[in-house]
Amino acid sequence: MDIEFKQIYPPLRDCVNRLIERKIQAGRDRTAANYRSAWNKFVAYKGRKVRELTIADLTAGLVQEFVMWLLQDKKSRNDELSPGSQDFYLRNLKAIYNNIKKDLHYHDPAGNPFAGLHITVPSTRKRALPERDIKRLARLDLSDRPEQLEALHLSLFLFYARGMCFVDAYKLEQDNVHYGYIQYNRSKTQTVLQVKITSEMHHIMQLYKRKDSRWVFPFLHEKLVGKGVLTAQSSLHRVNEYLKEIGDRLNLPYPLTTYVMRHSWASLMLESGSEIGVISQSLGHMSLQTTQIYLGQLSKSKMDKASEDMLDHLVRGSRKKQLQEPSEPVPAPPAPVSTPPVVVRQPQPSSGSRWKNVLTSLATRLLMFATS
Repeated sequence: MDIEFKQIYPPLRDCVNRLIERKIQAGRDRTAANYRSAWNKFVAYKGRKVRELTIADLTAGLVQEFVMWLLQDKKSRNDELSPGSQDFYLRNLKAIYNNIKKDLHYHDPAGNPFAGLHITVPSTRKRALPERDIKRLARLDLSDRPEQLEALHLSLFLFYARGMCFVDAYKLEQDNVHYGYIQYNRSKTQTVLQVKITSEMHHIMQLYKRKDSRWVFPFLHEKLVGKGVLTAQSSLHRVNEYLKEIGDRLNLPYPLTTYVMRHSWASLMLESGSEIGVISQSLGHMSLQTTQIYLGQLSKSKMDKASEDMLDHLVRGSRKKQLQEPSEPVPAPPAPVSTPPVVVRQPQPSSGSRWKNVLTSLATRLLMFATS
């Protein structure tokens, strides 16, 4: 009698919890938060049945059903999930699967259940502030609103610090400051970055420096009410809420966030003529392609100026030149011909005449010698 042995795998939710904890211990808080958010969405779909699932139950059919549920899911009665949110949950659930598959050395005989699944996200208008709005933010007086002032100072710091990510500013400690520079590891890529402390950055840092805190920005870690420590995600949410209020006050075209300040720095660098390689390295990107995707299309004003410059140089310039010239140009007078000087040449004697002259001269000399 043949006995069929079936591989037993641990519960999927236990694997997910261990994976998230491992990411937190590795300092990948943002990744851990993304995984937690995606898993919670999957749990909302499966309900209590999720307790029974193992990685072997995560089949292509189940994943496709989850995608269909996402497409119909609504955050509120009249507000469906955006394609970007749908893609976020699917991508992170796929990342969870790939990590656990590697941990368990699992091989799915039916292939990857996420193969061929993709949610198209329409391109959105890049959120970057023009120079004039950055100046308005820098001049804004919020002394009567301390919470908004803290958020404003932080957003300007991120801009001056070469578009630093919020989570990296959240983790900045006094030990990261060395001889006029801030040295830190970018959380997302672990790339070591060094940023020169500008006068604006120094002023903001001094405003919040405290002897009883190791953090560069202690307020990012403190709750407004009660005791306790704020997570990076909660702190970011609070800062962005205050920034949104500031943006509304200035009538900005879209909600002001820390991401907007990062993107504004990159876009203004591009506007000023900086090479994309410089921008890429400053942002801590691993490749130029990432920066190109990040920046997207050039701004409308830059494209307009490039087109105007081309027209002036190649089209309008030649047409202006043609308009300045007569429609039927008058032939130019012929160039004066320089007349060579007249050379009077003496007629050259023939060879016979030359011999006759020689003999005559010789005879004359002999006659003079005889009579002497």
